[in-house]
Amino acid sequence: MRQPVLIGQISTNNARRVPDKDAIVVDGRTLTWADVDERARRLANHLAGAGLGQGDRVLVIARNTVEWPEIVFALAKAGFIAVPVNIRLAADELAYARDDSGARAAVIHSDQVERFGAELKSLDAVVQIGGSEVGTDYESALAGAPTTDPTPAELVPEDPQFILYTSGTTGRPKGVVNTHKNMLAQVVDTTIVTEANRSDIYLATTPFFTAGGMVRTLSWTYLGQTMVIHHRFDPQAVIDEIERSRITFTTFIPTMLQRTLRILEEGPEQDMSSLRRISYGSAPVPPGLAEKAMRLLGCEMQQRYGLTECGGQATILTPQDHHDMVAGKTSILTSCGQETPMCSIRIVDEDGNDLPTGEIGEIVIVSDASAVGYWNLPEATARTFRPEGLWSGDLGFLDEERYVHVTGRKTDMIISGGFNVYPGEIERVIGQHPAIDLVAVVGVQDPEWGETPVAVMVPRGEIDTEELGTEIQTLCREKLAGYKQPRRFEFRTELPLGPAGKILKREIAAELSAVGR
Repeated sequence: MRQPVLIGQISTNNARRVPDKDAIVVDGRTLTWADVDERARRLANHLAGAGLGQGDRVLVIARNTVEWPEIVFALAKAGFIAVPVNIRLAADELAYARDDSGARAAVIHSDQVERFGAELKSLDAVVQIGGSEVGTDYESALAGAPTTDPTPAELVPEDPQFILYTSGTTGRPKGVVNTHKNMLAQVVDTTIVTEANRSDIYLATTPFFTAGGMVRTLSWTYLGQTMVIHHRFDPQAVIDEIERSRITFTTFIPTMLQRTLRILEEGPEQDMSSLRRISYGSAPVPPGLAEKAMRLLGCEMQQRYGLTECGGQATILTPQDHHDMVAGKTSILTSCGQETPMCSIRIVDEDGNDLPTGEIGEIVIVSDASAVGYWNLPEATARTFRPEGLWSGDLGFLDEERYVHVTGRKTDMIISGGFNVYPGEIERVIGQHPAIDLVAVVGVQDPEWGETPVAVMVPRGEIDTEELGTEIQTLCREKLAGYKQPRRFEFRTELPLGPAGKILKREIAAELSAVGR
């Protein structure tokens, strides 16, 4: 009888096909695929021995570490549901995810015990990486567990594989439920668009506990590739690793890319010839930066757009698109690409009617990779996960070539003098200026207009911000309608960023509002 395809079989298949191949490399420690699969089975059996059963939720509280991939495979094999935790949360925020998910167990790194350990006392089982203050030592747990296959006969692709809590704009976060089936669809889609192959050597520097991190854990191992993991992003360490380990693929956010290129420009020459492609998200890369990256790194670039609810990725701006953009194709400068092979996108009005080319509406995503709903929130699930597709909450438009242009979140939209102002439009104009590293546009209360857009920027290097502000204002006047003009232009040395590198606009808006009072 043919077995259904499940996430836990990724490590099983690799251990059968390429058992002695390097799978995970961290700080000079290397695990083969046979190692990863055996350790995953042992962890799964240890937790099952502690009384956990199929469908039970397990918190995963760890920075980037060698154990992350095997933890994901272990929980998937046993039919447990992983609940990745952002290690930057406050203790009470972790407690909310614990209680809302009904978690019965946790895997925690010793680095996080001081912050979160007290919140785990009520759980049935805790495994601690690198210690035993709040639970069983991880290596001891593995050593004492059997290596038999822990997969329940009843486990099917439609069962949940992980729940990821989103940082909602209002109220408490929502737990997005992702199944084995939809994550495998995302893995296949990602493998296709990145043109992955078994010989790839990946470098992971962004957090595993994000949606992108969970997709990366699976798609970067699906074919039996090798993944090198850094605990955190350090641009010089990234450059050294590319040269030393012959890295072929990595993922950046634009700020990480800028910092890396700065070192390559200013430092001694290093061999980046192994690198074939960089993937980036969270914001478009200006053409000048893309051209510089392709020149200094000697590799192709791709941009992606997605959200937790759609499995992490829905569009791709391909390497060829980047070459076209550098060559002067201006129509795609504000685009995040076209739909991936397994995805289709519609732009609709509030009633779900398709809008014509160029008109802004809500982005609706149809894909087998989309999640199935929000944990314990049937009404929110019904609003977002509809029969006709995933209503993303993002606003945007399709151009004549079906390139997707995201203009912002519905909740970020600014209503100024009765007109809808989309921050993404303004940010893309300002972001084209070569002296701007980062930009965020937010709405603040205004007695005359109701709300007014304010642009907050981080300049590149030491620069006369008064003169730069004048240039930015002129650029906006040239490129934007009058009602879209920011009323204020402010400069900062940095902007608040979330774990996935996205700018935290709520914090910026709160700061500006506090200053204005």
